[in-house]
Amino acid sequence: MTTPDLFQPQPVARRHDPPTSHAAASSMTKAATDHHYAILGVLWKPMTIYHIARLTGLDHVQVARRMPELEAMGQAMTTGKTAPGPSGRECRLWEKVNEQ
Repeated sequence: MTTPDLFQPQPVARRHDPPTSHAAASSMTKAATDHHYAILGVLWKPMTIYHIARLTGLDHVQVARRMPELEAMGQAMTTGKTAPGPSGRECRLWEKVNEQ
C-alpha cells in the first residue's frame, strides 16, 4: 500500500485549456497533498464527506474532490453503505483502507 509520503497528485487541466487553468491546476498540487493528509488524519471510522469536512475544516466540495484520488491511491474506499447528509439525502460512507 502506498504511504501518504508518496502522494504525488498531478495537476488536472485539459490540453486545450487556457494558460490560467494550467497555472491554477499546478498551484493545487501542494494543496491537494495537504488535503489528503488532513482527510486521512480524521478518517478513523466510516463517515460522509460532510463529516470529514467538519473535522478537517475543509469545504465538503474540497473533500469530495480528494476522495476519488485517495481511492485511486489505495488509501480510502467507500463502504457500500450510506448515511444521511445535511439535506437528509443519503451520502456514501468512506473509510480508510487498512494497512496489511
